[in-house]
Amino acid sequence: MFKTYGAVFRTPGTAAFSAASFVMRMPIAIYPIGMVLLISTRTGHYGFAGLLSGAYVFAAGVGNPVLARLVDRHGQSRVLLPSSAVHIAAIGAVCLLAKMNAPQWALLGPAALAGFAYLAVGSLVRARWSTVLAGRPELTTAYSLESTLDELIFTVGPLIATVIATQVNAILGLLLGAALVGTGALWLQPQRATEPAPHPAGSPRNRSAVRYRGMVVMTLAAVGMGAVFASAEVTMVAFCGQRHTTGASGLVLACLAFGSGVSGFFYGARTWRMSLLGRFLVQALVFAVLPVLFLAAVNVPVLAGCAFVVGMGIAPTLITAFGLIAEIVPSAALTEGMAWLTTGLSIGYGIASSAVGRIADAHGARVAFSVTIASGVLVGILGIALYRRMAQPVVESQPVPVGSG
Repeated sequence: MFKTYGAVFRTPGTAAFSAASFVMRMPIAIYPIGMVLLISTRTGHYGFAGLLSGAYVFAAGVGNPVLARLVDRHGQSRVLLPSSAVHIAAIGAVCLLAKMNAPQWALLGPAALAGFAYLAVGSLVRARWSTVLAGRPELTTAYSLESTLDELIFTVGPLIATVIATQVNAILGLLLGAALVGTGALWLQPQRATEPAPHPAGSPRNRSAVRYRGMVVMTLAAVGMGAVFASAEVTMVAFCGQRHTTGASGLVLACLAFGSGVSGFFYGARTWRMSLLGRFLVQALVFAVLPVLFLAAVNVPVLAGCAFVVGMGIAPTLITAFGLIAEIVPSAALTEGMAWLTTGLSIGYGIASSAVGRIADAHGARVAFSVTIASGVLVGILGIALYRRMAQPVVESQPVPVGSG
């Protein structure tokens, strides 16, 4: 099994860009929960905390395809440092305003700017893998590796954010995230040998990735997945906080990510006979059912166990989704195509986190889990829709750009 993963690093430069991107995207799991804790540890409420986190993530969803299109046109190395500099400055503004006890609404603008300017690093690294391993069976394993690393990030990140926020100061958690973004960007930017070739404006088939067949449905499914993540995370934090165990929230969130990481690791080590489309259908249906388990949570330890089981449905679904996008979208728009998936996740995360905090405040965490369950059902419905859409025969050669997914 470990030999399977070791094989993907035989190509020169792969270990370096994977490590650099890991550092740069570590804050994706620190920022959202860090912003929730920035407010909730001071006020004891989750309404505005969820709104602030949602504004950040929603803006990231808007910015992802915009920045990814620039990357496809000009190359990763030319976009990395300017966008990261804007992001770091915006995070600094959030921290400064919080330190000065500025009105809460004043934090929304810089938080949104920070999200918009944060490159979808997962899309960048997967595009590099797609370039260096094009047409090779190791590519699926490489995608699985990155998804496993994502889940490691989501295991460690909430723990870091929670410990710093509850034991030291939530502002320091956000500053740590900014430092990691800067370090990763400076490390990744000079690595041009593995960078996908840019496709300047006017190149053949330089259309937006979202116009290719199935991409709209795939993006909407990602919205549902993002809503599952956000509503589960904010509600689990509220569940712990309402039971006076806020310090345990990081551990509970880590269980969700750990379950996903375990399933993703074993998923990537296997060779699958079923098509990517068929696998995505099965995974979407499983994804639709698992969140019901949260209703069984009667205390924090049981919640942690439920989170682990629910998490097991996450990584395989995302791995397959990224693989499908690589089949649907041409190389000239690959980074943008993968960024649209991240955009869907971010939009769903932003909408759900903005709403679920208020529900948890007004009606309790148990009622708020209904948002998680409904979002999971949406993923299942859209998985069926995508299967029916993509299984239809197409006269033209693939991929075929169309007006809608």
